[in-house]
Amino acid sequence: MKVAAIIAEYNPFHTGHQYHIEQTRRLTGADYILVIMSGNYVQRGAPAFLNKYLRTRMALLGGADAVIELPSLYAASSAEYFAQGAVFLAHHLGVVDILSFGSEEGSAMPLMNTASALLSEEEQYKDELCRFLKQGLSYPAARERALLKTSVSSPDTLTRVLSAPNNILGLEYCKALCALNSSIIPFTISRQGSGFHETMLHDSSRIFPSATAIRSFLANNYNSCATTEECRAALNQVLPFIPESCHSIFSEAVNAKTYLTEDDLSPFLHHQLLINQNNGFQSYLDCTPDLSDKIIKKLPEFTGYSDFCNLLKSKDLTYSRISRVLLHILLEMKAPAFYQAPYSSREYFIPYTHLLGFRKSSSCLLSSIKKHSDIPLVTKLADAKNTFTNEALSFLDKELFYSSIYEAAMKSNNKKTALNELRQSPVIIP
Repeated sequence: MKVAAIIAEYNPFHTGHQYHIEQTRRLTGADYILVIMSGNYVQRGAPAFLNKYLRTRMALLGGADAVIELPSLYAASSAEYFAQGAVFLAHHLGVVDILSFGSEEGSAMPLMNTASALLSEEEQYKDELCRFLKQGLSYPAARERALLKTSVSSPDTLTRVLSAPNNILGLEYCKALCALNSSIIPFTISRQGSGFHETMLHDSSRIFPSATAIRSFLANNYNSCATTEECRAALNQVLPFIPESCHSIFSEAVNAKTYLTEDDLSPFLHHQLLINQNNGFQSYLDCTPDLSDKIIKKLPEFTGYSDFCNLLKSKDLTYSRISRVLLHILLEMKAPAFYQAPYSSREYFIPYTHLLGFRKSSSCLLSSIKKHSDIPLVTKLADAKNTFTNEALSFLDKELFYSSIYEAAMKSNNKKTALNELRQSPVIIP
């Protein structure tokens, strides 16, 4: 049995994602495609557009065999920790042979070579990164300068690798595999269609959009519709970019307004900022003392989540970095001990694997995971809670809290009953 894993957000699931699943199965000969997917929060520091169970159903209909959840602590972190948490899961499941990801590079070898070189020069790289950050460079610029200064890889290779977001994430996957000395083989497929951060939808002949473009189009067009006909016309412009098997799910979610943007979290964030401003925010994950002071200074000007990110943005602080920090504050997310440890010796803590959904035909895959995984596979959290250690219970309680914030924002949007995460069963399709 050959298993290929894909690490994803599917925010939302579109034709490019389906293509990636199909090509992974075809080119690797994988019997099963296992997706490790962000839950209700994503790496750019925002709520997922659709909840994790809707996105799981779309992924299964789009060709995945099973979907497990990447916990929020990792899903809502920078590329380094996002990748390490996901690769940790893939490695410890004990069944994954291949890690497939999209990249602009189109080949895993340059990424693996660069990753290996970076790990061998870890301390020097960290020193150089701190030096360039202190000079006022943005994190992406400081990272590139530090890598060019310390890596044995050629400058041309490094510049090419660091020039595109999927390459950067692929590099982090490879670093994590190297650090774990994992037997999982990295495999990359050239990204097709729109760029990762592309905000415009193109004609339907360009079938692979960015998820950013889909979200942006709906935010700028569907939300401002004055009539049902206008809403239908706006949605119809998006549907060609969603797999046909997922049209009804996606359309129903959009029409029922069961989706979220960061601005739907605005009142919750504002409340959290107000009640914590006297103590500052530097105890929260990724928040520096300088950023904490800036948040407090600018707080009287708060009008909404995205506007506040733009207000705080500067040359050395990207929108995504600020958005993640604000999400960490909202979720009361503090830095775990491993954040301070050297890369190669970090000890992660993910006490269980939460199964979000599966195909009935993939029962052999699930059986193999249960047999070989170092981490228990959980299908219903309420049932597993009785067997958890105190540490695992603490981890679960935090995840339940994160989900409750997401569901509260969703309920305020559409007035529907919130999901009970403890009682939720996995999505199952034939």
